Amino acid sequence: MKKGLLSFLVFLAMLISARAQESVPAYRTSGYKGNVSFTSIGFLWNGIETSHGLMLNDIFYLGGGGGMLVGAVGKAAFAGSVFIDTKAYWIPRENTPTTGIRVGYLRNFSGETNNFEANFTVGWSWGLASGNGLSLNVGLSAVLPSGISYVAIDLPHVSLTPVVSLAFEF
Repeated sequence: MKKGLLSFLVFLAMLISARAQESVPAYRTSGYKGNVSFTSIGFLWNGIETSHGLMLNDIFYLGGGGGMLVGAVGKAAFAGSVFIDTKAYWIPRENTPTTGIRVGYLRNFSGETNNFEANFTVGWSWGLASGNGLSLNVGLSAVLPSGISYVAIDLPHVSLTPVVSLAFEF
């Protein structure tokens, strides 16, 4: 019994030691970081976006960015987006679950309504051998068209749309 307990404690100590020596990938160390992503909003607006900012520590990212989207709603429409981006990497390993919040403005250049937008996503980030990362995120986008009265927001104006994003992180 004593040998079994001692063996378990030695195994546990080795496991904790190995966990402590695990390093965070380069794309998640403190300092300047960025990403380029293919994003689909509601499977109708698709485009390329980029975000640049700071990893505050090995968990939290804060940045800002923009992108161009093409819509397939009846006729081709073009839109540009600007946003503030936050992301949390929950485990200090190369492969980790993530959550993100992004708040911004979507400008439709085709004369349609412009939108304020907030994205809430969950996903997974994989570290690559090059020290960069790849992440897949899914979530919801809460879209509020501009030009309506914000004193008494009528809830039918707010729409929830699925969002999918595949990003290369550096």
